[in-house]
Amino acid sequence: MSRSLYDRNYILLNVSNFLYSLYSTVFIFLPPFLYQLNVREGEIGLLMATGALVSVALKPVNGLFVDRGGRTAFLVSGALLACASTLPWLFVTERGAHLFAIRIFQGAAFSFFATASYAYIAAVAPADRRGEALGVFGLSFFIPTALGGWLGEWVIGRAGFHALFLSAAVIALLAGIPPLRMKEPKGNSRLSPASLLDFLSRQYFIPNFAGFLFGMAYGSLFTFLPVFLLIRRISSLGIFLFVYAFSVIGTRTLARKLADRMPRERLSLISLLLLGTGILAIPFLSGPIGLSLVAVISGTGHGFLFPSLSALILDRAGKEKGGIAMAMFTGAFDMGGVIGAAAFGFVAEHLGYAVMFFSAAAITGAGSFFFFTQDPAFRKASPPEPGA
Repeated sequence: MSRSLYDRNYILLNVSNFLYSLYSTVFIFLPPFLYQLNVREGEIGLLMATGALVSVALKPVNGLFVDRGGRTAFLVSGALLACASTLPWLFVTERGAHLFAIRIFQGAAFSFFATASYAYIAAVAPADRRGEALGVFGLSFFIPTALGGWLGEWVIGRAGFHALFLSAAVIALLAGIPPLRMKEPKGNSRLSPASLLDFLSRQYFIPNFAGFLFGMAYGSLFTFLPVFLLIRRISSLGIFLFVYAFSVIGTRTLARKLADRMPRERLSLISLLLLGTGILAIPFLSGPIGLSLVAVISGTGHGFLFPSLSALILDRAGKEKGGIAMAMFTGAFDMGGVIGAAAFGFVAEHLGYAVMFFSAAAITGAGSFFFFTQDPAFRKASPPEPGA
Protein backbone atom coordinates (compact mmCIF):
# COMPACT_ATOMS: atom_id res chain seq x y z
CA MET A 1 0.00 0.00 0.00
CA SER A 2 1.16 3.48 -0.84
CA ARG A 3 2.74 5.42 2.04
CA SER A 4 1.33 8.62 0.60
CA LEU A 5 -2.12 7.40 1.62
CA TYR A 6 -1.75 4.91 4.48
CA ASP A 7 0.53 6.99 6.69
CA ARG A 8 0.42 7.78 10.42
CA ASN A 9 -1.96 10.71 10.08
CA TYR A 10 -4.42 8.72 7.96
CA ILE A 11 -4.40 5.88 10.51
CA LEU A 12 -4.93 8.27 13.44
CA LEU A 13 -7.80 9.91 11.57
CA ASN A 14 -9.40 6.50 11.08
CA VAL A 15 -8.93 5.64 14.77
CA SER A 16 -10.59 8.89 15.82
CA ASN A 17 -13.42 8.41 13.34
CA PHE A 18 -13.86 4.80 14.51
CA LEU A 19 -14.45 6.02 18.06
CA TYR A 20 -16.72 8.86 16.99
CA SER A 21 -18.73 6.50 14.78
CA LEU A 22 -19.08 4.02 17.64
CA TYR A 23 -20.43 6.94 19.67
CA SER A 24 -22.85 7.87 16.87
CA THR A 25 -24.09 4.29 16.49
CA VAL A 26 -25.45 4.46 20.03
CA PHE A 27 -28.04 6.96 18.85
CA ILE A 28 -29.70 4.51 16.51
CA PHE A 29 -31.28 3.37 19.78
CA LEU A 30 -32.58 6.87 20.51
CA PRO A 31 -35.91 6.42 18.62
CA PRO A 32 -36.86 3.31 20.67
CA PHE A 33 -35.85 5.18 23.84
CA LEU A 34 -38.06 8.10 22.85
CA TYR A 35 -40.90 5.78 21.88
CA GLN A 36 -40.84 4.34 25.41
CA LEU A 37 -41.24 7.90 26.72
CA ASN A 38 -44.51 8.10 24.74
CA VAL A 39 -42.98 10.28 22.03
CA ARG A 40 -44.78 9.37 18.80
CA GLU A 41 -43.32 8.87 15.33
CA GLY A 42 -43.89 12.40 14.04
CA GLU A 43 -42.09 13.99 16.98
CA ILE A 44 -39.36 11.34 16.86
CA GLY A 45 -38.75 12.29 13.25
CA LEU A 46 -38.55 15.98 14.17
CA LEU A 47 -36.14 15.30 17.03
CA MET A 48 -33.84 13.22 14.85
CA ALA A 49 -34.09 15.82 12.09
CA THR A 50 -33.19 18.68 14.45
CA GLY A 51 -29.63 17.48 14.98
CA ALA A 52 -29.13 16.91 11.28
CA LEU A 53 -30.60 20.33 10.40
CA VAL A 54 -28.16 22.08 12.71
CA SER A 55 -25.32 20.06 11.19
CA VAL A 56 -26.38 21.05 7.67
CA ALA A 57 -26.71 24.74 8.56
CA LEU A 58 -23.19 24.87 10.01
CA LYS A 59 -21.35 22.82 7.40
CA PRO A 60 -20.83 25.50 4.70
CA VAL A 61 -19.34 27.89 7.27
CA ASN A 62 -17.30 25.12 8.86
CA GLY A 63 -16.04 24.09 5.42
CA LEU A 64 -14.67 27.57 4.76
CA PHE A 65 -12.86 27.62 8.11
CA VAL A 66 -11.36 24.12 8.00
CA ASP A 67 -9.88 24.77 4.56
CA ARG A 68 -7.95 27.64 6.16
CA GLY A 69 -6.05 25.24 8.43
CA GLY A 70 -8.32 24.26 11.30
CA ARG A 71 -8.96 20.60 10.54
CA THR A 72 -7.44 18.99 13.64
CA ALA A 73 -8.83 21.69 15.94
CA PHE A 74 -12.32 21.07 14.59
CA LEU A 75 -11.91 17.31 15.12
CA VAL A 76 -11.02 17.80 18.79
CA SER A 77 -13.77 20.40 19.32
CA GLY A 78 -16.38 18.16 17.74
CA ALA A 79 -15.45 15.22 19.97
CA LEU A 80 -15.49 17.31 23.16
CA LEU A 81 -18.83 18.92 22.30
CA ALA A 82 -20.29 15.48 21.53
CA CYS A 83 -19.25 14.28 24.97
CA ALA A 84 -20.71 17.32 26.73
CA SER A 85 -23.99 17.23 24.77
CA THR A 86 -24.55 13.53 25.50
CA LEU A 87 -24.45 13.82 29.29
CA PRO A 88 -27.93 15.44 29.53
CA TRP A 89 -29.50 12.25 28.17
CA LEU A 90 -28.59 10.64 31.51
CA PHE A 91 -31.24 12.76 33.19
CA VAL A 92 -34.05 12.53 30.61
CA THR A 93 -37.19 10.89 31.98
CA GLU A 94 -39.96 12.60 30.00
CA ARG A 95 -40.71 14.34 26.72
CA GLY A 96 -40.34 18.10 26.33
CA ALA A 97 -38.60 20.98 24.57
CA HIS A 98 -35.35 20.18 26.36
CA LEU A 99 -34.93 17.19 24.03
CA PHE A 100 -34.66 19.53 21.04
CA ALA A 101 -32.00 21.59 22.84
CA ILE A 102 -29.88 18.47 23.36
CA ARG A 103 -30.22 17.53 19.69
CA ILE A 104 -29.12 21.05 18.62
CA PHE A 105 -25.78 20.70 20.41
CA GLN A 106 -25.31 17.15 19.18
CA GLY A 107 -25.88 18.36 15.63
CA ALA A 108 -23.25 21.07 16.04
CA ALA A 109 -20.76 18.52 17.37
CA PHE A 110 -21.33 16.21 14.42
CA SER A 111 -20.96 19.11 11.98
CA PHE A 112 -17.57 20.09 13.43
CA PHE A 113 -16.21 16.55 13.40
CA ALA A 114 -17.58 15.37 10.06
CA THR A 115 -16.60 18.52 8.15
CA ALA A 116 -13.06 18.37 9.49
CA SER A 117 -12.60 14.64 8.83
CA TYR A 118 -13.65 14.84 5.17
CA ALA A 119 -11.66 18.06 4.67
CA TYR A 120 -8.60 16.22 5.97
CA ILE A 121 -9.17 13.37 3.49
CA ALA A 122 -9.65 15.86 0.65
CA ALA A 123 -6.34 17.54 1.52
CA VAL A 124 -4.17 14.43 1.84
CA ALA A 125 -5.63 11.81 -0.55
CA PRO A 126 -3.71 11.29 -3.84
CA ALA A 127 -5.85 12.47 -6.76
CA ASP A 128 -5.83 9.07 -8.48
CA ARG A 129 -6.86 7.23 -5.27
CA ARG A 130 -9.65 9.42 -3.94
CA GLY A 131 -12.28 6.73 -4.25
CA GLU A 132 -10.08 4.25 -2.39
CA ALA A 133 -9.16 6.78 0.30
CA LEU A 134 -12.81 7.66 0.94
CA GLY A 135 -13.93 4.04 0.76
CA VAL A 136 -11.34 2.73 3.21
CA PHE A 137 -12.01 5.69 5.49
CA GLY A 138 -15.63 4.59 5.44
CA LEU A 139 -14.61 1.37 7.18
CA SER A 140 -14.08 3.40 10.33
CA PHE A 141 -17.80 4.21 10.13
CA PHE A 142 -19.12 0.74 9.50
CA ILE A 143 -16.97 -1.50 11.65
CA PRO A 144 -18.36 0.42 14.65
CA THR A 145 -21.83 0.05 13.14
CA ALA A 146 -21.37 -3.72 13.02
CA LEU A 147 -20.21 -3.77 16.64
CA GLY A 148 -22.40 -1.00 17.98
CA GLY A 149 -25.71 -2.73 17.36
CA TRP A 150 -24.75 -5.77 19.38
CA LEU A 151 -22.99 -3.77 22.10
CA GLY A 152 -25.89 -1.35 22.37
CA GLU A 153 -28.44 -4.10 22.82
CA TRP A 154 -26.18 -5.80 25.36
CA VAL A 155 -25.72 -2.62 27.44
CA ILE A 156 -29.43 -1.79 27.31
CA GLY A 157 -30.33 -5.33 28.35
CA ARG A 158 -27.88 -5.29 31.27
CA ALA A 159 -28.06 -1.71 32.55
CA GLY A 160 -30.63 0.28 30.55
CA PHE A 161 -30.54 3.28 28.23
CA HIS A 162 -28.87 5.66 30.66
CA ALA A 163 -25.85 3.36 30.96
CA LEU A 164 -25.70 3.35 27.16
CA PHE A 165 -25.62 7.16 27.05
CA LEU A 166 -22.88 7.28 29.70
CA SER A 167 -20.78 4.86 27.64
CA ALA A 168 -21.35 7.06 24.58
CA ALA A 169 -20.08 10.15 26.40
CA VAL A 170 -16.85 8.37 27.37
CA ILE A 171 -16.30 7.11 23.82
CA ALA A 172 -16.81 10.62 22.40
CA LEU A 173 -14.19 11.97 24.79
CA LEU A 174 -11.71 9.31 23.64
CA ALA A 175 -12.35 10.26 19.99
CA GLY A 176 -10.77 13.66 20.67
CA ILE A 177 -7.37 12.20 21.61
CA PRO A 178 -5.92 10.90 18.27
CA PRO A 179 -6.26 14.28 16.45
CA LEU A 180 -3.89 15.80 19.02
CA ARG A 181 -1.13 13.69 17.43
CA MET A 182 -2.02 14.48 13.80
CA LYS A 183 -0.22 16.98 11.56
CA GLU A 184 -2.26 19.70 9.93
CA PRO A 185 -2.13 19.23 6.12
CA LYS A 186 -0.40 21.82 3.96
CA GLY A 187 -2.04 23.68 1.11
CA ASN A 188 -4.62 25.72 3.01
CA SER A 189 -6.95 27.92 0.96
CA ARG A 190 -8.88 31.09 1.76
CA LEU A 191 -12.07 30.87 -0.24
CA SER A 192 -14.61 33.66 0.11
CA PRO A 193 -18.26 33.02 1.08
CA ALA A 194 -19.16 33.92 -2.52
CA SER A 195 -17.44 30.71 -3.66
CA LEU A 196 -20.40 28.79 -2.21
CA LEU A 197 -22.42 29.95 -5.23
CA ASP A 198 -20.24 27.77 -7.48
CA PHE A 199 -21.94 24.74 -6.00
CA LEU A 200 -25.27 25.74 -7.52
CA SER A 201 -23.93 24.91 -10.98
CA ARG A 202 -25.10 21.69 -12.68
CA GLN A 203 -21.79 19.84 -12.29
CA TYR A 204 -22.11 20.06 -8.50
CA PHE A 205 -25.87 20.32 -8.05
CA ILE A 206 -26.74 16.98 -9.71
CA PRO A 207 -24.41 14.74 -7.67
CA ASN A 208 -25.23 16.73 -4.53
CA PHE A 209 -28.92 16.14 -5.24
CA ALA A 210 -28.16 12.43 -5.56
CA GLY A 211 -26.49 12.72 -2.15
CA PHE A 212 -29.64 14.41 -0.84
CA LEU A 213 -31.76 11.47 -2.02
CA PHE A 214 -29.24 9.09 -0.53
CA GLY A 215 -29.71 10.90 2.78
CA MET A 216 -33.51 10.65 2.55
CA ALA A 217 -33.28 6.90 1.98
CA TYR A 218 -30.74 6.46 4.76
CA GLY A 219 -32.77 8.64 7.12
CA SER A 220 -35.97 6.67 6.59
CA LEU A 221 -34.11 3.39 7.02
CA PHE A 222 -32.13 4.11 10.17
CA THR A 223 -34.68 6.33 11.92
CA PHE A 224 -37.75 4.13 11.58
CA LEU A 225 -36.53 0.58 11.00
CA PRO A 226 -35.74 0.22 14.75
CA VAL A 227 -39.29 1.28 15.67
CA PHE A 228 -40.79 -0.87 12.87
CA LEU A 229 -38.95 -3.93 14.20
CA LEU A 230 -40.09 -3.12 17.74
CA ILE A 231 -43.74 -2.91 16.66
CA ARG A 232 -43.54 -6.03 14.47
CA ARG A 233 -41.64 -7.91 17.22
CA ILE A 234 -38.92 -8.88 14.76
CA SER A 235 -35.49 -9.33 16.29
CA SER A 236 -33.02 -8.14 16.14
CA LEU A 237 -31.76 -4.73 15.16
CA GLY A 238 -28.28 -6.06 15.94
CA ILE A 239 -28.58 -8.58 13.09
CA PHE A 240 -29.49 -5.85 10.62
CA LEU A 241 -26.69 -3.51 11.72
CA PHE A 242 -24.11 -6.29 11.61
CA VAL A 243 -25.06 -7.57 8.14
CA TYR A 244 -25.49 -4.03 6.76
CA ALA A 245 -22.09 -3.00 8.07
CA PHE A 246 -20.49 -6.26 6.90
CA SER A 247 -21.85 -5.62 3.38
CA VAL A 248 -20.43 -2.10 3.36
CA ILE A 249 -17.11 -3.39 4.68
CA GLY A 250 -17.02 -5.97 1.90
CA THR A 251 -17.41 -3.31 -0.79
CA ARG A 252 -14.77 -1.11 0.86
CA THR A 253 -12.16 -3.91 1.09
CA LEU A 254 -12.68 -6.48 -1.66
CA ALA A 255 -13.80 -3.82 -4.16
CA ARG A 256 -12.10 -0.74 -2.72
CA LYS A 257 -10.49 0.27 -6.04
CA LEU A 258 -13.70 0.00 -8.09
CA ALA A 259 -14.68 3.65 -7.49
CA ASP A 260 -11.37 4.70 -9.13
CA ARG A 261 -11.71 2.34 -12.11
CA MET A 262 -15.39 2.28 -13.01
CA PRO A 263 -17.06 5.51 -14.15
CA ARG A 264 -18.29 7.11 -10.95
CA GLU A 265 -21.62 8.16 -12.50
CA ARG A 266 -22.55 4.59 -13.43
CA LEU A 267 -21.48 3.14 -10.10
CA SER A 268 -23.50 5.82 -8.28
CA LEU A 269 -26.62 5.06 -10.32
CA ILE A 270 -26.42 1.30 -9.68
CA SER A 271 -25.85 1.94 -5.98
CA LEU A 272 -28.90 4.22 -5.67
CA LEU A 273 -31.07 1.54 -7.27
CA LEU A 274 -29.75 -1.12 -4.88
CA LEU A 275 -30.49 1.09 -1.88
CA GLY A 276 -34.03 1.75 -3.10
CA THR A 277 -34.62 -1.97 -3.69
CA GLY A 278 -33.60 -2.80 -0.13
CA ILE A 279 -36.01 -0.22 1.32
CA LEU A 280 -38.82 -1.46 -0.93
CA ALA A 281 -38.55 -4.94 0.60
CA ILE A 282 -38.80 -3.86 4.26
CA PRO A 283 -42.63 -4.04 4.62
CA PHE A 284 -42.48 -7.71 3.59
CA LEU A 285 -40.12 -8.69 6.41
CA SER A 286 -41.20 -11.51 8.69
CA GLY A 287 -37.98 -12.70 10.32
CA PRO A 288 -34.19 -12.47 10.57
CA ILE A 289 -33.51 -14.06 7.14
CA GLY A 290 -35.47 -11.40 5.27
CA LEU A 291 -33.96 -8.71 7.49
CA SER A 292 -30.47 -9.95 6.60
CA LEU A 293 -31.28 -9.94 2.88
CA VAL A 294 -32.49 -6.33 3.07
CA ALA A 295 -29.29 -5.45 4.92
CA VAL A 296 -27.11 -7.05 2.22
CA ILE A 297 -28.85 -5.26 -0.67
CA SER A 298 -29.07 -1.82 0.93
CA GLY A 299 -25.63 -2.14 2.55
CA THR A 300 -24.00 -2.99 -0.78
CA GLY A 301 -25.67 0.03 -2.36
CA HIS A 302 -24.47 2.27 0.46
CA GLY A 303 -20.97 0.79 0.35
CA PHE A 304 -20.42 1.82 -3.25
CA LEU A 305 -22.54 4.98 -3.32
CA PHE A 306 -20.80 7.19 -0.79
CA PRO A 307 -17.21 6.89 -2.06
CA SER A 308 -18.23 7.07 -5.73
CA LEU A 309 -20.39 10.17 -5.30
CA SER A 310 -17.96 11.97 -2.99
CA ALA A 311 -14.99 11.17 -5.23
CA LEU A 312 -16.99 12.50 -8.20
CA ILE A 313 -17.50 15.77 -6.31
CA LEU A 314 -13.79 16.01 -5.45
CA ASP A 315 -12.79 15.30 -9.07
CA ARG A 316 -14.80 18.31 -10.13
CA ALA A 317 -13.73 20.58 -7.26
CA GLY A 318 -9.98 19.85 -7.03
CA LYS A 319 -7.96 20.22 -3.83
CA GLU A 320 -8.42 23.96 -3.45
CA LYS A 321 -12.17 23.55 -2.93
CA GLY A 322 -11.95 20.04 -1.47
CA GLY A 323 -12.99 20.87 2.08
CA ILE A 324 -15.95 23.04 1.16
CA ALA A 325 -16.95 20.59 -1.62
CA MET A 326 -17.16 17.75 0.88
CA ALA A 327 -18.97 20.00 3.36
CA MET A 328 -21.61 20.79 0.73
CA PHE A 329 -21.92 17.13 -0.30
CA THR A 330 -22.24 15.78 3.24
CA GLY A 331 -24.54 18.71 4.00
CA ALA A 332 -26.81 17.61 1.14
CA PHE A 333 -26.76 14.07 2.54
CA ASP A 334 -27.62 15.36 6.03
CA MET A 335 -30.41 17.55 4.65
CA GLY A 336 -31.85 14.48 2.98
CA GLY A 337 -31.80 12.84 6.38
CA VAL A 338 -33.60 15.86 7.87
CA ILE A 339 -36.36 15.76 5.26
CA GLY A 340 -36.56 11.99 5.35
CA ALA A 341 -36.83 11.74 9.13
CA ALA A 342 -39.37 14.56 9.46
CA ALA A 343 -41.59 13.82 6.44
CA PHE A 344 -41.52 10.03 6.62
CA GLY A 345 -42.21 10.14 10.35
CA PHE A 346 -45.60 11.75 9.74
CA VAL A 347 -46.27 9.35 6.85
CA ALA A 348 -45.60 6.39 9.16
CA GLU A 349 -47.76 7.86 11.92
CA HIS A 350 -50.79 8.60 9.73
CA LEU A 351 -50.55 6.11 6.83
CA GLY A 352 -48.50 3.28 8.27
CA TYR A 353 -44.99 1.93 7.88
CA ALA A 354 -45.64 0.07 4.62
CA VAL A 355 -46.67 3.28 2.85
CA MET A 356 -43.72 5.10 4.39
CA PHE A 357 -41.10 2.60 3.16
CA PHE A 358 -42.76 2.32 -0.27
CA SER A 359 -42.66 6.12 -0.55
CA ALA A 360 -38.97 6.22 0.40
CA ALA A 361 -38.17 3.57 -2.22
CA ALA A 362 -40.18 5.40 -4.88
CA ILE A 363 -38.39 8.69 -4.22
CA THR A 364 -35.02 6.93 -4.42
CA GLY A 365 -36.01 5.37 -7.76
CA ALA A 366 -37.24 8.70 -9.15
CA GLY A 367 -34.01 10.32 -8.04
CA SER A 368 -32.00 7.65 -9.82
CA PHE A 369 -33.83 8.48 -13.05
CA PHE A 370 -33.17 12.19 -12.52
CA PHE A 371 -29.47 11.54 -11.98
CA PHE A 372 -29.33 9.35 -15.11
CA THR A 373 -30.94 11.97 -17.32
CA GLN A 374 -29.51 15.19 -15.90
CA ASP A 375 -25.87 14.69 -14.85
CA PRO A 376 -23.69 16.46 -17.46
CA ALA A 377 -21.10 13.67 -17.67
CA PHE A 378 -23.33 10.60 -17.40
CA ARG A 379 -23.96 9.96 -21.09
CA LYS A 380 -20.24 10.10 -21.85
CA ALA A 381 -19.20 8.38 -18.62
CA SER A 382 -15.65 7.08 -18.67
CA PRO A 383 -13.03 6.17 -16.07
CA PRO A 384 -12.54 9.34 -14.01
CA GLU A 385 -9.76 11.81 -14.62
CA PRO A 386 -8.71 13.13 -11.19
CA GLY A 387 -8.82 16.83 -10.49
CA ALA A 388 -5.81 18.76 -9.30
